[in-house]
Amino acid sequence: MAKALRTAAERRAIAAGRAAFGAGWRPDRRAMAPGRIELLGNHLDYNGGPVLCAAIDRWVVALANSSPLVAGGVAMVAADIPVDNMVRLDPPALREWRNPEGAPGTFDYLRGSIAATEGRSDVTLRTPTAIAAAGDVPLGVGLSSSAALCVALALALVKPRPPDRELVLMAQEAENRAGSPCGTMDQSASVAGGVIRFDAATLSVRRLSPDLGDLVFVVADSGVVRSLGASSYPCRVEEARAALEHTRRVLGRDIPNLAALTPSDLARLASGPDPLPEPLLARVRHIVRETARVERGEAALRAGDWTEFGRLMIASGRSSATDYAISHPRVEALASEALEVDGVLGARMMGGGEGGSVLILLPRSRVPALECRLRDGYYRDHGMADRTGLLHVCAFASGAVVEPLDPGLR
Repeated sequence: MAKALRTAAERRAIAAGRAAFGAGWRPDRRAMAPGRIELLGNHLDYNGGPVLCAAIDRWVVALANSSPLVAGGVAMVAADIPVDNMVRLDPPALREWRNPEGAPGTFDYLRGSIAATEGRSDVTLRTPTAIAAAGDVPLGVGLSSSAALCVALALALVKPRPPDRELVLMAQEAENRAGSPCGTMDQSASVAGGVIRFDAATLSVRRLSPDLGDLVFVVADSGVVRSLGASSYPCRVEEARAALEHTRRVLGRDIPNLAALTPSDLARLASGPDPLPEPLLARVRHIVRETARVERGEAALRAGDWTEFGRLMIASGRSSATDYAISHPRVEALASEALEVDGVLGARMMGGGEGGSVLILLPRSRVPALECRLRDGYYRDHGMADRTGLLHVCAFASGAVVEPLDPGLR
């Protein structure tokens, strides 16, 4: 199934490329990067904390060749955009580029990707290059379609292939320049593949091999589209910075990040002579407790205790909605309804917040019951019951790769 979806995206990209660049356009390389699910560790990456996450079998594909049709620059066509789906860019003019508009569009990620490579000594930007991109990572539901796109673009644009850490940083810089103030968890999951524990303080990755047995993770779309650049995500990043400054002053030591705080530190910040004001105290409370949940979650994952893992997912979601105030009423309603389905072990909001999706852990055999309940309840109530593609049953996937294109697809 995953290969069929990926091949369908490749064929859409080839068709769009030939429509844009001419029937003679022949891509010579394929860059692919998966989306991801965040299992535990909501909003910990930019706070220096650990995150449990996994690459999934949803992909962004960027097909490219060094085409003389582009006349020294970079051109890209986006197969999944219905109108105004092509752009031509001059790389030297983008050396210092940052998005002045705020919320990024698809081609802003290309501009950011080019800007992130201009002037680097360790890689060379391929020019001229013509790129056709397509994907099956759903947009706006918290599966990191933008990170997958930026990783795929970096692989399609530069040579040689950067080491994983540098590839992650290049893709993050591309997103930051485009207007999304993200950390590096999304890109790390996409590059590494499989299930990982990501440590934001060191940017290190520890690979895990959990046995799900007959369980699956399902992503349920709330129908509320969200975007990091246009949500409260930038506000939470600024609140975290302010809280860290206050914490360092009150505790009198150089705290590297908020995830390094202990429960006793939290107690002092709550009731000491110079308490951390609300809502910053609530934000820090989430970070400290979510960090502890990740530690317990990794232990449960290694032990195959998925009942405990589900309980931690529920607690994470509630903390994200209350202390961190990053959820949405409709997302919380969807999570609550999912938890009423027999067999569901855990459900929580996922991603940047204020919309997006709910991550649900349950036996594969109970997926039809879950879909029936949600379509008869939440989706019917919000006029979505007749839509397709609302539930995504996810499998863990391999990481990003750049390789020659299969001859049969050229």
